[in-house]
Amino acid sequence: MPMTLEQIRLKQNPILTGLLLAQVAQGNLVAEILFPRLPFAVRSGMVPKLGNEAMQQYNLRRAPGAHTKRITVSYEGAVYTVEQHSVEVPIPREWIEEQQGAFSLGLPRNLDVSQIAMSTASSVLTLGYEVEAAALATDAGQYPSSNVLTLTGAAKWSASTGKPVDDIIGASDAIRAKTGRRPNTLIVSPNVLSALYRNEQIRAYFPTDRIGLPTLADLSTILRVPRIVEADAIWVDGQNVAHDVWGNVAILAYVPPVGGSMSLADPAWGFTSVLEGHPFAELPYYENTSKTWVYGATFERSANIATSAAGFLFVEPA
Repeated sequence: MPMTLEQIRLKQNPILTGLLLAQVAQGNLVAEILFPRLPFAVRSGMVPKLGNEAMQQYNLRRAPGAHTKRITVSYEGAVYTVEQHSVEVPIPREWIEEQQGAFSLGLPRNLDVSQIAMSTASSVLTLGYEVEAAALATDAGQYPSSNVLTLTGAAKWSASTGKPVDDIIGASDAIRAKTGRRPNTLIVSPNVLSALYRNEQIRAYFPTDRIGLPTLADLSTILRVPRIVEADAIWVDGQNVAHDVWGNVAILAYVPPVGGSMSLADPAWGFTSVLEGHPFAELPYYENTSKTWVYGATFERSANIATSAAGFLFVEPA
């Protein structure tokens, strides 16, 4: 029997959960765009993954009284798990006392400490998810070898001789040939997007008196990709040096429309298995030894590749 939300969200705090869901980490996060959510009721389960029988041709002509054509559908029970990610944010008692004291004196209240805790927890959890998704999506080993293109020298999109229109339309044709679907999403890192804006092949599609750079809508029309998204999240290392989460890549993929439910019968490139009711805020507790209130949050999810041929990776395109 599936677990209820009450069982899943053990000791959750609904008010703090609202704050948690309202916070957004810096940068444009694209993990859930490339890996749409597939809700799970348990931490490990089997998801039906169908073959390509729906793409095959059959002789369905039937004479009166003859048997109806019956086809065989291959079925793979793919097992996916959900991994738990949890974080605690300590807020010293003194911070709360100072805030309450200032408020009692009629001084303006600064950002509520609960919001500080939830904002920090949300940023840590969502950025961790983004880094995990980026590591998976930028791994050339996750794609068929024919669906990976490393660009060098004159072929780079930042070069005057680079041909991103030809490259992306060719990749789109490759995905359609293998899956029967045209890719509908292009994820680009910031330097790749800058290269596309300035690329001579792309700018040749505009009148010579056009002022300014192309827009994302322009790129979408030229490259024949309905959705183009910049992935500009960063992470900071122990030396306080910032790094692009997505590096120098572009990823073209077929992402099914997210509706009431998502089925792996549709050749999605990837999805995120998410435990129902996540992420959520834990009930804060007081730690006597450090005289600190501890706020926690949990996010149980895992990014997965579903149909590897439904994605195409451009390595070092800019």
